[in-house]
Amino acid sequence: MKIKKIGIIMCICMIFNFSSVLAEDADTELTEKEIVEAVGTGSVKNIRAKSAMVYDRKYHQILYEKNIDEELPNASTTKILTAIVAYENANMNDLVSVSAEAARIGGSTIGLRMGNKVLLGDLLKGLLICSGNDAAIAIAEHVGGSVENFANMMNQKALELGAYHTSFVTPHGLDNDEHYTTARDLITFADYLLQIPYLSEIVATRFTTIKIDENIRELRTTNEMLSIYSNAKGVKTGYTGKAGRCLVTAVESGDREIITVVLGCETKKQRTSESIWLIQHGFQSFEEVDLYEKMKHSFEILVEKAAQKEHVIEVYDKKMVLLPVHEKEKITYEYHLLNHLVAPLKKEENVGEAIVKINGVVFDTFSIKISYEIPRKTVLDYLKEMMKHQIVYTQIRV
Repeated sequence: MKIKKIGIIMCICMIFNFSSVLAEDADTELTEKEIVEAVGTGSVKNIRAKSAMVYDRKYHQILYEKNIDEELPNASTTKILTAIVAYENANMNDLVSVSAEAARIGGSTIGLRMGNKVLLGDLLKGLLICSGNDAAIAIAEHVGGSVENFANMMNQKALELGAYHTSFVTPHGLDNDEHYTTARDLITFADYLLQIPYLSEIVATRFTTIKIDENIRELRTTNEMLSIYSNAKGVKTGYTGKAGRCLVTAVESGDREIITVVLGCETKKQRTSESIWLIQHGFQSFEEVDLYEKMKHSFEILVEKAAQKEHVIEVYDKKMVLLPVHEKEKITYEYHLLNHLVAPLKKEENVGEAIVKINGVVFDTFSIKISYEIPRKTVLDYLKEMMKHQIVYTQIRV
């Protein structure tokens, strides 16, 4: 995980100095000293955001949480779900005509005017890269027929994804008492969006251009994390007076990727610094542990009524897990096998379990299974056994 040179960060103010993003980025940026302090060591920090969460996509594991199911206004992070619904219900090459309602919406815009013709794919770029509220309205009207119907589509999609604490009434997220979600639900939306290559590429884009009618318009991201982390994957910023500063961020390091959320920050500096800390916490305070590595892997057992009495059984289900740093030193194992095994036994039949404990508390269990089929003795096996005993008896008599 690499943090970009501070000189780039100091230029962000210049990058964001245009009308379409002022509503989202009026605050100053972090200084070099503040970034270093935010990075810290990933140790415990007092997160001041109203709600915050860190989620590991590889292990499907929550690494930090604060009020993650509290229903809160979430500003333009709404547009994550807007993009998903639009992508799944329309063609990106559709030519969209901009309405008067879309043209007159306030806040962050990409400067659309009534009657403009724009490809839906370009509107999605304006929606996700520089948080255009006008793009959100134009998308909703084109895909859903109306803002109200599109909001219903958004809420239906939220339920399909298991986001049960979300209620959206607009595609842009401007303040409305009936418009809210949770940090957990935003993680769900972001994780889903990142599985769609077309959309994941857009949210990771810092600069691009689109065409409005025949005019080329430059778009620059509102997401400061793309300038701080070279391996950031997006996802979305947000700001309104009621929601405060909000940010959903995805960052990868090696074969791991985490998503962080902060909602209700008082300033942009706070949302940035706390997001940085959550990212560092997710990567530095946890380590990948192979539970199978130090486990006893095989056992010798006796099986009655089998041609061969002694057999080997094995622990199945090798598994990597994510644990807080130094927790693997507290791992212990217990093994429980069935006392009485009688043939026939099927391949991979369970004959016991290996129990993994951390600090004496059960953490996980593994199956101990027969690694091959063990048939019951046949008549021929019994005859062979009798002949063997007879030969031994004859030798003793002689």
